[in-house]
Amino acid sequence: MAELTRQVAEGVHRYADGLVNWYVIEEGEELTLVDAGWPRSWPRVERAISDLGRSLGDVRAVVLTHGHPDHIGAAERVRRECGATVWAYREEVSRVRGEAKGSSPFALVPALLTQLWRPTALGFVLHATGRGFLTPSWPTEVVPFEAEGGRIDVPGRPRPVKTPGHTGGHVSFVLEESGVLLAGDALLTLDPLTRAEGPTAPPDALNSSPGQVRESLEALAQLEAATLLPGHGEPWSGDVAEAAARAREGAGEV
Repeated sequence: MAELTRQVAEGVHRYADGLVNWYVIEEGEELTLVDAGWPRSWPRVERAISDLGRSLGDVRAVVLTHGHPDHIGAAERVRRECGATVWAYREEVSRVRGEAKGSSPFALVPALLTQLWRPTALGFVLHATGRGFLTPSWPTEVVPFEAEGGRIDVPGRPRPVKTPGHTGGHVSFVLEESGVLLAGDALLTLDPLTRAEGPTAPPDALNSSPGQVRESLEALAQLEAATLLPGHGEPWSGDVAEAAARAREGAGEV
């Protein structure tokens, strides 16, 4: 997948960073990053900001869906270089900081080994390794937010929604004015291990609780949103409830 920056909703830009997406929200002259790519994504973050005609000082915040290295990525570098604040759901903060049990990327290795008979899964592991997945740069300063407390006071005012299962403290974000759901890895349109396209749950080999993943898909199906922006795969335009329902139907097959 080629690297690409493009507008996917009013004031929202997607950066396709290999096999993972991260997003930039514009509000006035200020920016919020939703996730921050891979540990080696800082040059791409710089490029994306420049492509938008903005400066590093315009980045006010990074809000994280969860603490896997392909999503916290360059967050610490953004914090230091841009003076931005890194935010995470309070139940995910210790994972984001690399302090929780199981936060090491090597904790995923045993389950992934069972999938490496697939050439696509082996390709994902090699791709992730080349992007620094096994050597994360954990954010050293993280501000916690509550998932029940309404919108976060950052540019774009995203509203967090608890979607545990991929990790224990995974959250998605809703931009209510534009009807956008930034789903992180709670609801995908590309399975990174099989490369199957279309609405799907994250593969069980990468989930801390497959049962919670299915419950979170049910919660997402209740949201009113017309655009799905996933952590992996192409944006989905249409009824997000339909996308979540399709993902639930296929959940557990991989």
